[in-house]
Amino acid sequence: MVIFPLLFYLICFSLLTFPLLFNFSSHFFADKIDGLQNIWNIWWTNKAITELHQSPWHTTYLHYPYGTTLLGHTLNPFNGFIGILLLKFLTLTKTYNFVVVFSFITGGLTSFFLAYYFTRSYWSSIAAGYIFTFSNFHFAHAVGHLNLTSLEWIPLFVLSWFMLLSKPRILTALFSSLALFLVILCDYYYFFYCCLTALIVFSWFCIQKRNNFYYLFRKNYLKPLFAFFALFLITSGVLILAFYISNLRDPFVGAHKAEKYSLDLLAPFIPGGFWRFAYLTKFFWSRLPGNISESSVHIGLGVCGIIIYVWIKRAVIKDKTLNLWFFLMLFFIILALGPKLHIFGKVIPFKILPYTILTEIIPIIKLSGVPVRMMVMVILAASILCAYGFKLLITHRKYFIVTILLFIIVVEYLPAPLPQLKIHTPPYVEYLKKLPGEKGVFDWRNKSSMALYFQTIHEKPIGFGYISRWTRKLKRNKKIIKNLVKNGRYDVLRDDYHFQYVMTAPDISIESEGFTPEIIYLDNQAKIYSLSE
Repeated sequence: MVIFPLLFYLICFSLLTFPLLFNFSSHFFADKIDGLQNIWNIWWTNKAITELHQSPWHTTYLHYPYGTTLLGHTLNPFNGFIGILLLKFLTLTKTYNFVVVFSFITGGLTSFFLAYYFTRSYWSSIAAGYIFTFSNFHFAHAVGHLNLTSLEWIPLFVLSWFMLLSKPRILTALFSSLALFLVILCDYYYFFYCCLTALIVFSWFCIQKRNNFYYLFRKNYLKPLFAFFALFLITSGVLILAFYISNLRDPFVGAHKAEKYSLDLLAPFIPGGFWRFAYLTKFFWSRLPGNISESSVHIGLGVCGIIIYVWIKRAVIKDKTLNLWFFLMLFFIILALGPKLHIFGKVIPFKILPYTILTEIIPIIKLSGVPVRMMVMVILAASILCAYGFKLLITHRKYFIVTILLFIIVVEYLPAPLPQLKIHTPPYVEYLKKLPGEKGVFDWRNKSSMALYFQTIHEKPIGFGYISRWTRKLKRNKKIIKNLVKNGRYDVLRDDYHFQYVMTAPDISIESEGFTPEIIYLDNQAKIYSLSE
């Protein structure tokens, strides 16, 4: 039940990304921006817990000397926790790549379980798992958004939540709460989507029971639901509360513009920029705002055809949950449209969309600003509906049609190659690693994302740092440090802010009033100054 799907999805991943796995040991499956940030996330979680013995949600290794909270950052600590185990015997490269492959294989497995629970059709559920985990949405974010690549726990929570409301048991309640905790440890977006889904499924059960909320007060429901919320409060609840308090004390800034990252109405039906043959549809996706990692969300014509078939044959299928899946799919598509309607890259005048109403009800959603990511729930619902469709076709022995549909889906889901990043550590980073002291380094030589990666090697605190969300206070602190550097006050950086080294390009010289920093390293790539007297 478990071994074959795991092997099947592993083989599929290997074929779809060939020859990617041949470079598993030597290249990061990541880009040079967000990918490097997520590599740092794994390194930092391991260092914080195993060496510094502190919470990974705060660091002084970035934005030294003030430090910063990482509660608003896309830390995805679940992957960091995996890293703690793997880094004992694997390199950082292999550990990161393992997490990427793990998300695809496990994402297929959990969506297979979800589909099988509802359809009881093995091969149809295998197809559903393929549709969910090998969607272009998944591959497009695997470029560098490790937090969004880790979508594997969403189906597991939806399944366990449905099971809890169907047959309430304490063990199921605890499992459901833990599944939701795994979701939030990967991504806040996915956690919010799961909460919306839980509310919809709960409402659906209330309608089915025809007695509103009264059935929850029955004895068989009280204890399991209490167990769910009790565990929720001490797991996900703690993280939510910490985030809320942090935002209340020092508000997070740097949210994306929702208008820029909204779903184009045609995007679910036209392959985006991360399709293998994206040049054929460039006329469309090149018009979309944002980038191809966000706009590549097509479901595919093959999948859409099966969904239409299921809708037509819903009376034959006779499953009450069909309406639930159709509603979930439509609900998240509408929300994914964002605050303004986009069609073929153009904004269509429309007074108000549901996303705007939702942000008024829950203002903190404005911190996200990427409604198009709700398509992950649309793809999940679509995959389950496809499982129903394939089951009916197989039952009626429409094998030729099944074969044609699977062929279309495979072609439409062929991804563009994932990036392969091989970084050679320059000598100046190795030299910095050997230097004494654990005070701050002002890295004026490297871009912010590369500076993060090099920190995983030299392991010294750095002055700035590339994080997803920063606070107002951090923004002010950055300005202070920038002004000191701009004015050449390296003596103040040393005396008042405890910086020890400055790293620049070889052709840049730094000067300070009444203080001349010593050059301790120079080659054709970099220059390192010591601020010590």
